[in-house]
Amino acid sequence: MITPNKVVPLSDSVLGHLPHVLKVGPDPTHLVELFQQVGDKFESIDQFLLALDVLFLLDRLTVDFSTEKVVYAA
Repeated sequence: MITPNKVVPLSDSVLGHLPHVLKVGPDPTHLVELFQQVGDKFESIDQFLLALDVLFLLDRLTVDFSTEKVVYAA
């Protein structure tokens, strides 16, 4: 689930998982290494990618596909 509601608590929603990704920053890190560090906090890789999408939309990170690195906003 993306957002918490009556059935889905904040800790199980994607919004509740965003801090796990943000704690790895602010140094750029490879996408695979990032998933290895925080992958156990997510139910699936789909949920991890959704968290990256939300952080991108919030302008908190970008992904440089030429270097395969996640770059955090300053």
